[in-house]
Amino acid sequence: MATVLIVDDHVDSNEVLARAIRAAGHRALTSFSGEAALAVIAIDRPDLVILDVMMPGMDGTEVLRVLRQNPATANIPIVLYSSVADANFTEHALHKGANDFLIKGTFDLLQVTELLAKYLPSAA
Repeated sequence: MATVLIVDDHVDSNEVLARAIRAAGHRALTSFSGEAALAVIAIDRPDLVILDVMMPGMDGTEVLRVLRQNPATANIPIVLYSSVADANFTEHALHKGANDFLIKGTFDLLQVTELLAKYLPSAA
């Protein structure tokens, strides 16, 4: 069983993704800010991070930068997701080190399942 950390300042978004992750046989952790996410990662390193871009305080791109600069976390797959549906923004996020990008409100359960299969070992 792999561990996925979902970071989003919206409780509903965290819960929807957490249910999908648990249904796929993985452990889901949630965090509501960039700062809290870094604290969770320091204690319980996840196998995948799904990270909202726009959050108050430390936003997702800053969390991504911090994680990529730390050798202990540099290789954790990170999927950024946002309501910004702009190809240039997506390309910028991938260039900055995100492994993938989802647009909020446009993905479904099947896409989440495929994303998990892409980045995580199968649940036993």
